[in-house]
Amino acid sequence: MSIQPILEALPRALPPEQLRLIERAHMVAAFWHHGQTRRSGEPYIVHPVAVAVVLAELDMGYEMLCAALLHDVLEDSACTEAELLRDFGEEIVALVRDVGVLHTTADLEGCADERVLTLTLADRLHNQRTMEFLPKDKQRRKSQETLEAFAPAAARLGLEGVRLELERLAGSVLSAPPEIRFSFHAIAMGALFLPAGARARWVAEWLGELHALPGGRARARFVVHLLWGMPRMAVAVRRPLLTVEALLRPAVCCLRWLVESDARVWTVLAPPLAWLVIDTAAGRLGDAMVILITVPPVLAGGVRAVRKRLEDSDPE
Repeated sequence: MSIQPILEALPRALPPEQLRLIERAHMVAAFWHHGQTRRSGEPYIVHPVAVAVVLAELDMGYEMLCAALLHDVLEDSACTEAELLRDFGEEIVALVRDVGVLHTTADLEGCADERVLTLTLADRLHNQRTMEFLPKDKQRRKSQETLEAFAPAAARLGLEGVRLELERLAGSVLSAPPEIRFSFHAIAMGALFLPAGARARWVAEWLGELHALPGGRARARFVVHLLWGMPRMAVAVRRPLLTVEALLRPAVCCLRWLVESDARVWTVLAPPLAWLVIDTAAGRLGDAMVILITVPPVLAGGVRAVRKRLEDSDPE
């Protein structure tokens, strides 16, 4: 699994050196987790990438994203701290070292490092999302732990979206009939198409509708129709997020490609210029000669100005 989901979840682009370190963390994690799988049968690297996506949606720094990708390497592989220190430095390795040891309310309340706590919450959130593959008794124990310790910790940090999703996921395990739990997990996975800001509100409404439906067949139809329409809904919800800059970017790219070559420019400009000269010559030959002498230099100057403007605005 690539780091593309992480990059897509970032609210803004990162500098190249930070992106290179994230790519390095992904490569190291993929190496040490190679051959490992989760209970779902997926390659284990899916989990650290998903945790990093949660943190990217929360607009955490690149150090946190690297730590998310590496957070299980020390515990679940033969990788040593010395090897991580050589590549990533003390700050990231300290996050990796401290995450994963916060399980009780006392542990979470005693954690003074908000970044470690946030990383632990992101880890628990993804584990809670994929809990259907655990034994039933472990699902209930972990969900009770989530309600008693992790959701309050998210509230203290002001991570309201994380708190709501943790409570909703844990509550669905502890209180819902099995068919509702299964349906809810299917919807929650499908809702990952939606923007992070809208996801919690929609999933909460759908959970309420699942409880209100009269039977398993009605719930199954509801889930199928919802998942079928989820990609289209995701496009509709994300469309208002498009900026004018994003809409104009294809046109600017085409314009840059056009003006980079004089041959391409004059291939486009020559036909209308020739038509203008011929049309004018039909009435007055002298005016046509004036156009032929004056207009091409003006157009060439305009092309040079546009080319210079595009070069000045090029981020590279």
